[in-house]
Amino acid sequence: MTIEIADRLVKLRKKYGYSQEELADKLGLSRQAVSKWERAEASPDTDNLICLAKLYGVSLDELLATDEDIDTIVEEQVKGDKKEESKEENQDDHAEIKDDHVVLFAKDGKKVTIDHDGITCYNKDGTVKRKNFDVPNAVIGAIEATLFTMAVIAYIILGAVCNLWYNAWVVFFLPEIVCSFMRAVRKGNAQHFNIAFVSLFAFFFVCMCIPGLDAHLWHPMWVVFLAIPLYHTTVGAINKAIGKPDKDEDDDDDDKHSVKVKADIDIK
Repeated sequence: MTIEIADRLVKLRKKYGYSQEELADKLGLSRQAVSKWERAEASPDTDNLICLAKLYGVSLDELLATDEDIDTIVEEQVKGDKKEESKEENQDDHAEIKDDHVVLFAKDGKKVTIDHDGITCYNKDGTVKRKNFDVPNAVIGAIEATLFTMAVIAYIILGAVCNLWYNAWVVFFLPEIVCSFMRAVRKGNAQHFNIAFVSLFAFFFVCMCIPGLDAHLWHPMWVVFLAIPLYHTTVGAINKAIGKPDKDEDDDDDDKHSVKVKADIDIK
């Protein structure tokens, strides 16, 4: 692919109002493939040339016309091939380091990402090949399941022995409170602590479980719910001050490991 033809492809694409991604979708290709054509790093195959000519309403002769001589065309093609070979040779040890993760690229096009959720391996087409077992999340999940089972047993015992069926159900708040604290510590972000459950537990425990006070505290105890916006506002301000993402941004990062993913880093 000559520079002249590559420039013509860029002009035609822009003339018809296509982005690289939109053109790639029409041709069933990746955006990187179109980008390589327009940088003269690769050439479209015959089928793609025919599709491009029809899409832009030009003949193949018009699409591929060039004033360069044969020697220049061959020289550019050889340079492009050598560049691709050099890229593939260096790709074994190629890595990208980002703020919150590292990406390792293999020569065959596969890659591995390492982040706070563990290690994930990807196939050449971007599908997840293997995701390492996330031990911290598994441990927290097991603890939460154990605590919930203990809460059920405690509720039954308190109800049957002490006749506390009416108010002992507050124990069901405790597993989430404990485990949300553990998740906040693991992620290093206090926004993951479930302050809403803490407020609810405090409200119902004081109003329903302290003898002699349950009839008098329903109205004033509602003030504990003010802790929810106060907590999130304070923690959010601290996170912004120190440059730490909030809870929603952390959750978005967790969603990046799906069955089908798109590489977010181009191989240099």
